[in-house]
Amino acid sequence: MSWADPFWFPHVVEVEDLTGSGGMGQKWGAKRNVNAEVIDERTIVRGPDGQEVVSNSRVTVPLEAEVPVGSKVTVWPGGSAERQAKVVRVGRDENVPPLPSHLVLYLT
Repeated sequence: MSWADPFWFPHVVEVEDLTGSGGMGQKWGAKRNVNAEVIDERTIVRGPDGQEVVSNSRVTVPLEAEVPVGSKVTVWPGGSAERQAKVVRVGRDENVPPLPSHLVLYLT
């Protein structure tokens, strides 16, 4: 079993990267599919402004996915539980091979 095996990332999420913001609002890139593990659970985390926010989902993706804070993520796409949320915090877990490195996305 390799780390690329779907066992480790059994779900797919749609990601729209935050590409910029300014006087005209925020801008996002095109949707892309990313292999992930999605866990719906409520957790209190600190957002980018340092304020406590409630995260409703935790999404683990490969490190190569490079998802920035502020991006939009659609979990459970195409299903009855589909919803889109913003990334309020990104955790990075780097490991020495053969263990995989990954990002943990906390969504509102």
